[in-house]
Amino acid sequence: MVLGLLFNAGLLLGGAALLLKGAEWVTDSASHVAERFHTTSVAVGLILVSIMLSLPELLVAGSAVFKGHPQIGLGTIIGSVIVNIGLIIGLCSMIRPLRVSRVMLLRDLVFMMVATIIVAAMALNDGVLDRVDGTVFLLLFVPYLINVYQQERILGKKESQKEGKQMVQTLELVGKVHLGPLTLRDGFGVFLAGGVTLLLGAQFFTDSLIYFSSTFGVSDLVIGITLGALGPSLPNLAAAVQATRRGLEELAVSETIGSNIFTLLISVGVFTLLQPVTLEASSRAITLPALLLITFLFMGFTIKGRVTKYEGAVLLLVYLGALAAELLYVAG
Repeated sequence: MVLGLLFNAGLLLGGAALLLKGAEWVTDSASHVAERFHTTSVAVGLILVSIMLSLPELLVAGSAVFKGHPQIGLGTIIGSVIVNIGLIIGLCSMIRPLRVSRVMLLRDLVFMMVATIIVAAMALNDGVLDRVDGTVFLLLFVPYLINVYQQERILGKKESQKEGKQMVQTLELVGKVHLGPLTLRDGFGVFLAGGVTLLLGAQFFTDSLIYFSSTFGVSDLVIGITLGALGPSLPNLAAAVQATRRGLEELAVSETIGSNIFTLLISVGVFTLLQPVTLEASSRAITLPALLLITFLFMGFTIKGRVTKYEGAVLLLVYLGALAAELLYVAG
């Protein structure tokens, strides 16, 4: 028992480390692609950034599905959205108040709010997320793409260049979250090595989540929302903290919003196409209401163009409160 616990704790930490290192290599090589795209298409670069930032949790969720534990996958995906707002935005805004540009507010944040409401409403309606729901989520991503392209056409050259530069900086920051002395040169080899490392990390991380769920009798969903969501979010957290400390506060907000939109529509969409799931009672009573609450708070705080330290503390407390409520619900 003790040896198994120690081994799987090491597997959990090792998997998280591989996810962090894999994300570093993948995004570091992708930053050069994004740099090329931002000179021709901000929209393409924006989608690339969203994919790169959401890749770790999508791989963990997919691994959980193929190992027969879809609730861990669902908890990881939904939980990562809550982590992005409550933990990442909360901590970063406590370090330094975060600015939110008007373009980001009107184009991205409003759409994130709409996506959150639709996903939560469809999940709460009958307690099931099936392939029809997944198809709807994927199709909803199309209007977002169209809106991004339309906004790009009316953006001034100066604004377009600024946004393109921010996208490249976001990927570079994630790609410079060094873990250990091992570094690689830029190029396709780095991207390939990062992808393999991410896959290995996702496998190890998921295996440890399954072990802890079965050993301690904690539901798969709660394990996914707590440990499952936190591990894949480490690259985003490290990058956002670095950006905030360097005075690039808008990057912390932009990476959160872009990642959440992609996660809610593409990750949840693909997940439910692979494996329809019936939501557990705790997800309907706590997880989805917490998702809506923290998203509404975030939206309310950003309307004035910034998130203050006090507001960041509120978001962090809501996140911690949601975790505590999940555990108490299961224990009760």
